[in-house]
Amino acid sequence: MNNLRKPKILIADDSQLNLRIIGDVIKNSGYEPILVSQGNEVLKYVRVEKPDLILLDIIMPKMDGYEVCEILKKDTRTEDIPIIFLTGQSRIEDVAKGFEVGAVDYINKPFHEVELIARVKTHLQLKKLHDKLKKSNEQLQKINMELLKANEIIQYNKLQTEFFANISHEFRTPLNLIFSTIQLFELCMQDHLDIKENKYIKIMKQNCYRLLRLVNNLIDITKIDSGYFEIDLQNHNIVDIVENITLSISEYIERNDLKLIFDTDVEEKIIACDVDKIERIILNLLSNAIKFTKSGGNIIVKIYDKKEKVVISVKDTGKGIPKDKIDTIFERFMQIDKSLSRKREGSGIGLSLVKALVEMHGGEIFVKSEYGKGTEFIIELPAKVLPIEDEAIKKDDGYNEHNYIESINIEFSDIYSIC
Repeated sequence: MNNLRKPKILIADDSQLNLRIIGDVIKNSGYEPILVSQGNEVLKYVRVEKPDLILLDIIMPKMDGYEVCEILKKDTRTEDIPIIFLTGQSRIEDVAKGFEVGAVDYINKPFHEVELIARVKTHLQLKKLHDKLKKSNEQLQKINMELLKANEIIQYNKLQTEFFANISHEFRTPLNLIFSTIQLFELCMQDHLDIKENKYIKIMKQNCYRLLRLVNNLIDITKIDSGYFEIDLQNHNIVDIVENITLSISEYIERNDLKLIFDTDVEEKIIACDVDKIERIILNLLSNAIKFTKSGGNIIVKIYDKKEKVVISVKDTGKGIPKDKIDTIFERFMQIDKSLSRKREGSGIGLSLVKALVEMHGGEIFVKSEYGKGTEFIIELPAKVLPIEDEAIKKDDGYNEHNYIESINIEFSDIYSIC
């Protein structure tokens, strides 16, 4: 019942005098009386609007109160309306019949005003509690259904995770065998291969790297979902790490006729991080920047010291991300260009994995983009350090291309122009 309105009490009695008396009592008690004199009028009214309670005379012409009550209780739309019989009959079998057909109470005529209002008030309160309980049960049923669906999704995701883990490992074994064979063939025949044959060897190696990248990403995503992926945090100079990774891709930058700019407002910033995972994050973002930036464009990597955190920006002057895609850029398997004619390949796992790796460092990643003008990925990492006892801070040994060559080959395997 709505607390802002008066409860509506439908009163049915074939005596106009009784209707007036009962109606006045109900009205004076703060309720809204609706008066009808026949049983079929009760049915007609409840089809239009449900009253909160019905005071129903038993003896009425054409259709008595028992029949009216029985019809109402058989209809799911009206079965929960409390009905109190008004009767001059006090035989026990008449009272019993009233309860059998669904009445909640009865009042003998002539009635006492105090008794009438007390019973009306009691059953309205019971109805209110009944409605609350019914609503709670419906909500519980809804929650239960949602929990069942959630459990089904969890079970499905578990099966999906196990499938990805199994299929990834199944891929890796023959892939390693194929790749090793290609490398062995290249080593043995390096003095006997012409330009065309060398090109085919490069194509085969590149596609092995592509498959290896996909398998590694699937395995790592599976580990993250299962809670088995770990990072090895150690104190490092994050500026050196990012700078060396950036400089290591100079060959790819030149081959794609791009300009690479690295800038930092601090020469040293020691934070606790996993070097291998930072390398993977930066290479993935640089790979995306190269893939989607045309010849003559710029790629800018910047580091900012914000005291409590370190900000790493990877910005390009590429094609940018459409507004309707930017909110889903980090979703798993999301691809900005899903067309079969797209120029750049990708599984849509990379950025999802990048986000997970950044968050495992306690950081956040954001994207800013304007379609047709470029994209900027911004990483914020907490500037926390691990307690140092006898061990010195680990620093990078300086730029060494060979330190990153395998990782670069894997992360940049989607860029065909390097072949």
